[in-house]
Amino acid sequence: MDNALEEFYRKEQEKDEAERQVLQKSYDRIAWLRLVAFLGIVILLYLGLTERPGKELYLIGGIVCIVIFLVLIRIHDGIEKKQRLLAARAAVVEAYPARFGTGWREFPDDGSGFLGKKDTVVKDLDLLGPGSLYQMISICRSAYGKWRLADVLKDPYTVIEDRSERQEAIRELAEKPQFLLDYESVVHQAFDDSRRHPTRDEEKKRPGNTYKPGRIRFAGWMAILMILVPAANVAVIAAILVGLIQPAWVLVSFLVGYMITAGCKAKLEEQTKGIFASEMTSGQVYPIFKRIEDEEFKSVRLTEIRNRVAGNDGMLVAQKKLSRLADLKNLDYNPVVGMLLTGFVGWDFFLAFMATRWDRNHGEAFAGSFDIVAELEELGSLAVLSIVRPTCTPVLSEEEQGLHFHELSHPLLDPETVVANDADLASPLTIITGSNMSGKTTFLRTVAINLVLSYVGAGTTAKDFISGYRKLFTSMRVQDDVAGGISTFYAEILRIKEMAEYISDKKGIPALCLIDEIFKGTNSADRIVGAEEALKKLSKDGSMVIVSTHDFELCELKQENGDPAENYHFEESYEDDKLVFDYTMKDGPCTTRNARALLTLAGLMGSAEQ
Repeated sequence: MDNALEEFYRKEQEKDEAERQVLQKSYDRIAWLRLVAFLGIVILLYLGLTERPGKELYLIGGIVCIVIFLVLIRIHDGIEKKQRLLAARAAVVEAYPARFGTGWREFPDDGSGFLGKKDTVVKDLDLLGPGSLYQMISICRSAYGKWRLADVLKDPYTVIEDRSERQEAIRELAEKPQFLLDYESVVHQAFDDSRRHPTRDEEKKRPGNTYKPGRIRFAGWMAILMILVPAANVAVIAAILVGLIQPAWVLVSFLVGYMITAGCKAKLEEQTKGIFASEMTSGQVYPIFKRIEDEEFKSVRLTEIRNRVAGNDGMLVAQKKLSRLADLKNLDYNPVVGMLLTGFVGWDFFLAFMATRWDRNHGEAFAGSFDIVAELEELGSLAVLSIVRPTCTPVLSEEEQGLHFHELSHPLLDPETVVANDADLASPLTIITGSNMSGKTTFLRTVAINLVLSYVGAGTTAKDFISGYRKLFTSMRVQDDVAGGISTFYAEILRIKEMAEYISDKKGIPALCLIDEIFKGTNSADRIVGAEEALKKLSKDGSMVIVSTHDFELCELKQENGDPAENYHFEESYEDDKLVFDYTMKDGPCTTRNARALLTLAGLMGSAEQ
């Protein structure tokens, strides 16, 4: 880990721990005061509702204790909210040191749920799933943000037109580790908060801006009951205080109000579900937008996002008032407070009324909130890579036909041991040979995953990286399909057929085909003949093919125009009768083999047979 960053994250942890201790003391103090206020309510109301001198004063004292109890609950909830933010922040800060090494492989969210059966390139390159790029970099907590990051990694070509703006924004975010910590923490608290309204969007369903302004209605009968329930309770209490009726009538009034409100609860929640049933209406969402407003940005994309939040359209105001409304809604979750508010005030009627007013006054401004949170989560996730790995700003050009890079490494490998490679790949056909475990497949994945990163505007793990725009195809982790009656060999044929058909259509950007151990599922004679024909077809019309193979015969292969293929290789050496790999790509075809040596090391072949 970079020493400066290590010190930064250590100081953040120390600062958060000191604040946590202070908050815990305040939390305990308020808890005792709440207990005292609650006991005061029980004792004073009992004294006020039984026949004795001065019972009216006892009753007033009980009501005062109720008010104090409610105020203490609000203070207590505020402290607890800060504690939950610190807990979220602790998890966020702890994740960054894990990303500098390989500890990120234990992160629970690996994006596996977004993988489809046809996402072969995504699986080949570890873009989603266990040990994937998504698992390493994702700071997404909202369902919409997770879908957005997964979609970009699965289909990077959809954002190529916006690549320049995205690249500028991602680069700026990578230079703001403090902002990313703060932003991820408030998003973490908002969307992982178990105390918020539980009816969040299902992550298995594609979420989106499901909120539609102007759909909430507050009927006339609701307004009548909203006034009637608290008015009746006030009248009963007043009658008790002046001696017209017995104190026990307050219980009757409370129970009637409770039954009326509880009986209408399902209907009221149906009317207001557009607000309270969305994951974006958590009472914790406002701090997300406040943090965006408080940050100054230079890039065009991020400046536009901030202007949408802090501009005259009222999005921040809408979120602030919604946050207050959600906090009032959350009072329902305290059984004592919820019961008192329901019976004495008709609380659900007031919530429905306030929700209707908010929808009418702020619904339009709020509607864009979904996109803003998700976009910053996605861009911030891609920026994380440049915080935890050395990266460069890649150069993409439609005029560039080849791939040129220096010190290119795989972003998912341990940075302490990963080996970087240089290459200038300009030929339409490149053959890579080498012994087993020497690094051929890893090199193919390294090139491909960095291409994806360059397409989406992220940094690439290289000293410099230059490429043209190409449609990426892979044939690496090819598997059979027993249920479908497809063998491994035929599955590979289908993948290469897809490449050939795309190239023959000549309708899209040029293809880059990365093939690992071509046609390994058949006999050597058929494999070589088939590979020669297939590679000639795939390396025409401006397309590029990089293929790894053990078949040295393919090193002599010529393209359709007669030009020879470009050859590179990986090799091994022997030290103390052990195989040693340097994982460095070298010019020309390979001249060594190590299969027998590996079999011998595994005890499956005697040394005399080498």
